[in-house]
Amino acid sequence: TLALISPPPPPPPSGTATGSRLGFGFGVAMMVEGKEESAGKPLTKLLQVAEKACFAMADFVQAVYAKLHGERELMNKKADNSYFTIADALVQVMVRILFPDEKFKEFCGEESAKGINIDKPPYSVDGMELPKDLGASFQKTLKKIRELVKSVDAQLYRDIGVFVDPIDGTREFCTGTGNQCSICIGFVKNELPVAGIVFRPIPEKEGAGLTFMAGCKAEGYTHGVLNKSDGKDPHSILTTNGSISKFTEDLLTELKFGRYKAGGCGNKMMLLLEGKGSVYIQDRGVSRWDTCAAQAVIEACGGILSKLTTVETSRTFESYHYKVAGENKDMNEKACLTKFNAIDKSLLSQDSVPKISAENVNPQSNICGIFASKNNDKEFLKKVIDAVQKVSKTTSPQYS
Repeated sequence: TLALISPPPPPPPSGTATGSRLGFGFGVAMMVEGKEESAGKPLTKLLQVAEKACFAMADFVQAVYAKLHGERELMNKKADNSYFTIADALVQVMVRILFPDEKFKEFCGEESAKGINIDKPPYSVDGMELPKDLGASFQKTLKKIRELVKSVDAQLYRDIGVFVDPIDGTREFCTGTGNQCSICIGFVKNELPVAGIVFRPIPEKEGAGLTFMAGCKAEGYTHGVLNKSDGKDPHSILTTNGSISKFTEDLLTELKFGRYKAGGCGNKMMLLLEGKGSVYIQDRGVSRWDTCAAQAVIEACGGILSKLTTVETSRTFESYHYKVAGENKDMNEKACLTKFNAIDKSLLSQDSVPKISAENVNPQSNICGIFASKNNDKEFLKKVIDAVQKVSKTTSPQYS
């Protein structure tokens, strides 16, 4: 059973702090890193509100996680066989309350649950009811969120979109490795990520502090708590906990890198920042809500998150486009239609699965792969890109 913890207080909403200071977690140094100065910086202020909200929601997420394995009715599976829990839905609801339609340009969240009741106990989602003790925790958290929304300016963010993965790494959350999941909240302007926070609501070990990173490159803002590597890790490629493609296997061999298994896109970005992986290369798809906050954070910290296709073909780094309405703006004719990216799953049961197109693929699917690194050293990147191009000539990336 996971012991619930009281999160440390969030940083002050204004003022300045530079450099880093040492805090202490579970026997290793925790680095509290940041460059803060919120005066006249609207996205910085927005991230500080988001950070407070994440700390508030962490208590509720931890409470659900502690109860999840004894009460399986708090989770189910979606049409693509991926996991879904009542925490996913209710965290997304709270984030949407915090950043409402009337204050923002658009909102995109992973979850599309229906039948949500947050008006009175018993609170429920899609027929899943919160137990009474969890209901009390949710009610307390929701009250904090409703207070925080008052600090979000009604005019400043009309051109900003919000992309949210409420529990990135739900499979890990449901299977006992919740320390690999994260709350990802990204902010978009002109279809590009401009600010974000990646927040791990479940501590690495019982009694340890929570880790997170928030960042906005344009405003020179970063703030977070990282569990830094001891520096002994060999070069490695971060991959999913599950199976990987032949392309990724061959790339590991070509680079002579180790494989670092981890869940969640946001968590992998945190691992890169902590020095626990050299690069994250993924040919099989994730979605915009997975990468939006992660991209904003790693770019604010001096790193890179790009489509893999442009690295493979032209040795360039290019962002995905982040837009709620309309067709997928980052098409890839080499990609395959799958249960994870198809709008209509029945297409996959046909004798001949159709080629991927803007009409049949989810607008938020990242079908061009991912290339991410905190290390922007030219020689290191040249080595990795050389290997990507060499391997792709004999083993094509499995874009999907």
